[in-house]
Amino acid sequence: MRTFFFILIVASGFQILGYALVDVLLLSGFLFLLSLQNRALKIRVNWVLIFCIYMIFQVLRGMYVLADIRMTYWLIFFITLYFSYQYSQDLVRKNKPNENYTKIIFNFSMIYFVIYGLFPVFIKNPDDFQGIYWVGSSSAFIILIPMLCAHFVMFHRSGYSLSALRAPSLLIYLIVTVLHHSRTGMYLLFLYMAYLFIRSVVLDIKGFNIKRIITISSFFIISIIVLDSTRQIFYTNSESTGSTEAAQITGLMDDGFDSEEVAGDINRFLMVISVYDKFISSPKEFLIGSGWYTSRYTLKPYEAATFGKLGLSTIHVNSDKPMQVTAFAAIISDTGLIGLLFMLYFFFKSSVQILNTKSKDALVFLGFLYLNWLFYLVGNVFISIIAFLLIFPGGIIVSLARLTQPTNAYNRKIK
Repeated sequence: MRTFFFILIVASGFQILGYALVDVLLLSGFLFLLSLQNRALKIRVNWVLIFCIYMIFQVLRGMYVLADIRMTYWLIFFITLYFSYQYSQDLVRKNKPNENYTKIIFNFSMIYFVIYGLFPVFIKNPDDFQGIYWVGSSSAFIILIPMLCAHFVMFHRSGYSLSALRAPSLLIYLIVTVLHHSRTGMYLLFLYMAYLFIRSVVLDIKGFNIKRIITISSFFIISIIVLDSTRQIFYTNSESTGSTEAAQITGLMDDGFDSEEVAGDINRFLMVISVYDKFISSPKEFLIGSGWYTSRYTLKPYEAATFGKLGLSTIHVNSDKPMQVTAFAAIISDTGLIGLLFMLYFFFKSSVQILNTKSKDALVFLGFLYLNWLFYLVGNVFISIIAFLLIFPGGIIVSLARLTQPTNAYNRKIK
């Protein structure tokens, strides 16, 4: 189990010359070695299998459209994805998620962020390695989801013990978000800590504990101090950023604000419009899209038209280089309505499983589940196996949510 999750989480960040191959190649090798030990995974007919078959069909379409034999990699990807899902389900059936399961996910997530945080220490410009040797920051922080899910389970099952808060780990994570200028990573941690305060201090009957109040409040204060004292060092335009988060927000309205600070946000929004235009352009595009991994090229005319209507530069789509697309664009533009329905079904099924836990904290896990859509809009997380295992029925989020049930087989097994 440790080897599997180490590869799934830690190796998901590494890239080889811009290609996120490491986790897939290591996982396929890991699963192959299991088969040599007569521990072959059985093929079970379920919606995940049907989805992977559909995606293999889309990969073959993409290979034909792009005339690129390198698309063979994606065949390996979706085959590995299915068997990785089957292996994770076997882990749940045979071992049942417990404290060890939770700690492994949390610890490997922290190792992932520590490695990510060390890069700027040794490399002056983070852009020199992001997207080349490590996934871009927009996709890198999706590991925050399993990390915080596991953290909440540990904190919850400890009775909200301060020793289980793991404040040093959270501070390390906060520093990483500052080093990599991740507004998403910072704000999501603050929202999570606000929920912890409400859940463990306000809503918990036995939660009015002065030590707990002081500790969690102190963490907020330390977080703000760390954020405020370090962000000025690493942000390129400190005047537009401001010395506080409020100044950063109000700075958007200042005449002297550097538009490049929000250029990425504007591009992502306009990409959604471009995807919609392509989506409704023909029955084929609407139903099955243009084939997996093809939107990097086939979306270009729609992107150029969208930017042209607004009088914006289209230099990023006029070159021969492929576009950088988001996961949202990839799933809709490449796989059409059918691909989107698969994704919606996985979210629906996982939501039902989380609600069926009857946990008082089911809503927080639903929040973590649907938080995936935020990362779908800011980067392409579908280059890693874990991005799918987070949302699949009975996946990582669902397994962790079941550990917060009042009474269930998982808890009885532990006791």
